[in-house]
Amino acid sequence: MYSIAFEFETEKDMQRVADQLWNKHGITGEFEMYPTNDGRFRLQINSEKQIRANILDKLPGKVVQVKGNFGVPAPKEVLSEDD
Repeated sequence: MYSIAFEFETEKDMQRVADQLWNKHGITGEFEMYPTNDGRFRLQINSEKQIRANILDKLPGKVVQVKGNFGVPAPKEVLSEDD
């Protein structure tokens, strides 16, 4: 898997890029789209194949660090053995 993430000012821009990658360039894998805490929109792509640099260079949006996604989040409270 190859991972990359972009941030966009609008949800419409994010959706347009995701559609372009999927439909025009045939990029398959996992596409995760969500709003960030600072009011932007993030598109995280876990692609089955590497996306060519010339395609990435033409895409609008800011490349950002891919968030970690390893397993489930730790519980906020620790369970005692008595429970």
